[in-house]
Amino acid sequence: MKRSILLICFLILPLSGFAGFIQVDGRWVDEKYIPDASVQEHYDRGYQALYQNDWEEALLNFMVVTENFPESPFYGDSIFYSGICHYFKADLDVANRLFDTYLSSSGKLKHFEKVFEFKYQIADYYRQGMKKHLFGISQLPRWASGKGDSLLLLDEIIAALPGKELAAQALYAKSEILQKRREYRECIECLQALVRGFPKHTLAAESYVKISEIYHEKSVLESQNPDLISLAKVNITKFGKSFPGDNRVESAEDNLLAMQEVYAGSLYDSGRFYERKKKPHASEIYYQDAIQKYPDTRAAQKCQERLNKTLAKR
Repeated sequence: MKRSILLICFLILPLSGFAGFIQVDGRWVDEKYIPDASVQEHYDRGYQALYQNDWEEALLNFMVVTENFPESPFYGDSIFYSGICHYFKADLDVANRLFDTYLSSSGKLKHFEKVFEFKYQIADYYRQGMKKHLFGISQLPRWASGKGDSLLLLDEIIAALPGKELAAQALYAKSEILQKRREYRECIECLQALVRGFPKHTLAAESYVKISEIYHEKSVLESQNPDLISLAKVNITKFGKSFPGDNRVESAEDNLLAMQEVYAGSLYDSGRFYERKKKPHASEIYYQDAIQKYPDTRAAQKCQERLNKTLAKR
């Protein structure tokens, strides 16, 4: 695989090397970016093409500006708009690098928040499985995974825009990635940060529901850890206080009941095990434990049935 990639690099890179480049003021510039008009005219052409969704024409003119007029007042905007062009051309990694360049430029950044809106969309595309260019080279195919970049981009947004709507969305999107990875502790911390930062936001309510889902998922993996039940109950209590009357509390309660079903089922299985081992007294302990702790579960009903049969045999 590595040899194949290297071969592609050697085949493609010479084609994009210095062919079509000329020297201007001691530096190499692609001849297609040599200006044929003033910086103002090239910027205007790019701007008009951008709003006609002609990404190639827009990019060409903005690149003329960025390659030849770094001191121009149009330079920063041209970098930003070049990033937009690459975004719509699906060159997401190239777009992100240009947005980073824009953020690092001096002066007032009038597109600051807009940059992070695009970064959020890029993170979302990566999360859905969109690829990026191998080694970050735009001439190479889009074969590299961007899923790791997705979390980095969301963290950028969270750090750059605390208290903003986009940060709430980024926190929730990050939690979904972490949940899918089964990084449950980090996921819960992320959701709790959302709840603290945006206590009345609808995504805060969704966060309470998601936390209950995570406790349920963990209970399936840790059926011998009933402490999760207590944590789930605390989560529901906080949910009810923050969003009184919200119907979504019922979803969290359903997850709690599902957790109780898991633990009651585990106790039932243990009771059946000791029944098969001809140890009825041991089995009764597990059945009674399930009935006492999780009386509203189906498993507790089954425990009661087994317990009745065991006692009837005496």
